[in-house]
Amino acid sequence: MSALYKSWFVDYTPFDGIKPETWIESDIYSISNIIYGAPFKSKLFNTEKIGKPIIRIRDLKEQAFVTYTTEEHPKGYSLQYGDIVVGMDGEFRPYIWGNEEAWLNQRVCVFNNKRQKGKAFLLYTLKPLLNHIEQTQVATTVIHIGKKDFDAFKLYLPDNKVLDEFDEITSPMIWQIVNNSLENKRLAILRDSLLPKLMSGEIDVSEITI
Repeated sequence: MSALYKSWFVDYTPFDGIKPETWIESDIYSISNIIYGAPFKSKLFNTEKIGKPIIRIRDLKEQAFVTYTTEEHPKGYSLQYGDIVVGMDGEFRPYIWGNEEAWLNQRVCVFNNKRQKGKAFLLYTLKPLLNHIEQTQVATTVIHIGKKDFDAFKLYLPDNKVLDEFDEITSPMIWQIVNNSLENKRLAILRDSLLPKLMSGEIDVSEITI
């Protein structure tokens, strides 16, 4: 998908190498709503799997459930599989969420595509915009990104016909990635629950023929 996006929207290969004049300069809000995580109370966090999992920046790369909370925050957002999620401190990478539902903690946000099948276009448009902020920020400790930076994001928005064609090609690819990730997470849970029983002899597999 990355190569396809570059071919269409960076090199303009299908358009004889020239950006079409019908494409207009726009902002990130033309293709996405931004949802910010809520300030859940850390004193209610636990690692005993009590309540609902909550996702912090450190959890994004592995997309693992490490921390849980019993809090029901009135402004809480429940992360859905397929969401484009970004950490707002340290490094700014967009991830396609490929796990079950979880609360979104503060300093983590979701870019929710406005076009029904426009997730891939949004994802690959975001990557260089976020990377530019990461490369140009100077801080003594941890760099941060926020609404002011998002407000300044500029992009060239293709016409609907081009976007529709790109969406039809890439939407199945995105959902295949998401479904594969979900299946891998579920198989890992099954493995982790069965392995101790196999090791202890609680489950007898001696008569199984392979």
